[in-house]
Amino acid sequence: MVRSLKKWHFFVLGIFLVYIEPIFYLLAGDDIGGALWPHAYRTLILTSWLREYKQMVFVILLLSTALSYLFMKKQKRWKIPISITLIGSLSGLITIFYLLDFAYFRGAFLLLPTVYGFLLLILILNSIPEFKINLNMIGVIFAIWLISPGLSAITGLAPSPSPADEVSMGEFEVRTSVHPYPMPDEVESVRGEIEADIEFSIYLTQPENYDKEMPLAIIIHGFANPGFSTYEDWAGHLASRGMMVAFLQYPSDVQPPGWDTYSLVEQDGMSNHPFHIPRAMALEAALNYLPSLLDSKVNTDHLYIGGHSLGAGYALLMMDKTIEMGWGNSSLFIDLEQPYARPVHDHLQLNSTIPDNFIAHIALSEDDMSVNDCFGVEHQKTLGDGALLMRIPSDRYGFPRMVASHYLPAAETHDTLADWGFYRRIDNQAEWIMAQTNSDAQSIEDSYLKLIDSDDFRDMGQWSDGTPVNKITTWDEAMTSPEFEHCQSWVGP
Repeated sequence: MVRSLKKWHFFVLGIFLVYIEPIFYLLAGDDIGGALWPHAYRTLILTSWLREYKQMVFVILLLSTALSYLFMKKQKRWKIPISITLIGSLSGLITIFYLLDFAYFRGAFLLLPTVYGFLLLILILNSIPEFKINLNMIGVIFAIWLISPGLSAITGLAPSPSPADEVSMGEFEVRTSVHPYPMPDEVESVRGEIEADIEFSIYLTQPENYDKEMPLAIIIHGFANPGFSTYEDWAGHLASRGMMVAFLQYPSDVQPPGWDTYSLVEQDGMSNHPFHIPRAMALEAALNYLPSLLDSKVNTDHLYIGGHSLGAGYALLMMDKTIEMGWGNSSLFIDLEQPYARPVHDHLQLNSTIPDNFIAHIALSEDDMSVNDCFGVEHQKTLGDGALLMRIPSDRYGFPRMVASHYLPAAETHDTLADWGFYRRIDNQAEWIMAQTNSDAQSIEDSYLKLIDSDDFRDMGQWSDGTPVNKITTWDEAMTSPEFEHCQSWVGP
């Protein structure tokens, strides 16, 4: 009994070693999402690597499993505690993976559980002398359950999605410069500790050796993600076609009066977060500083504003401010990706008249677990004519699985689905703004046809066995659609 209990001590130790990191972050004040974020990020990096080298990994795992089986009766006793500890650690990693899969991954990462299954099988074979046969069988069955869904993928036999061949960087190389802007004292005084080391700046990305007029693009990041690297691909696709792109950082971690006592209300595409006020002040400060960074080649009559998540709500706010400044009066494109709320506060309402030459894309993701679809529906209603609402579909038919999550525009998740569902649109949006800037009537018409609802717009390619990938769904007036009838009276949370 004592000997058996001691063996399980090693198993519990293994689990504890995996959970040390999230426990530390929880004790430091992070929520469960923040505590597990390092695991999520490492999962993303590891999965990307596994996709590239999947067949080599499969051969190594298969040979290791076979060798473990052949030599399982010759295990050294000193190795058994190590194997049991590793089984505990692997069990901890598996539980964290499935927690993250339920909340975020949504079945997109197929290979990692398969690898975990093989490793579990190898470790069981290395500790068989110390486990009872019934425990071994349970472990082996569980390992096979982990391996089975991804077996066709790791062997390279699953159908693969077709690349979006028309998606690519433009003809110009790009460069990025960083420009800190003056933060208002009212914002500086309520900044939290999480972003204390960030010098909030405007990141300007522009084409190299480009002497013509450049339209201006503004990109607004999502909540708690001010890093330019996450949106570098978005900025690069625009700038490489001849645009000046300004990425505006703003503080997410702010603690204004009432931040810890208010009751959240979400309605009509807006929310009453007190955090909106200092964030909006920071963005307005950045916007007011931006003209001093622009040279004479930048033509602000032609304007693109894009935002992701919370940044999409603030993109509407920036649209209002820039129209008041006289920008975007010749052509205006608004792109809202997985949009969250705009502010409900009276002084942050939209008062400007949208110019006639206007197009907007509002993109929802089928497996978005972060924001409610009704925000996008309300934003379409606010923008009116010229605003197209769409839902980017998920398709788990082949491998890599195409799962449309909240993070579709992030450079870290730039894959085939992102090319079809996001970057293809970004390229066409840039072509339309560039054609407007250059007064190229034929290019204006050609690019416009790629931005409005059509069979080609909704197409997402096909799997390598000829099966069509699920298509984009679109709505011209989503609020009147039965699909979104619940949004007419929706109030959250």
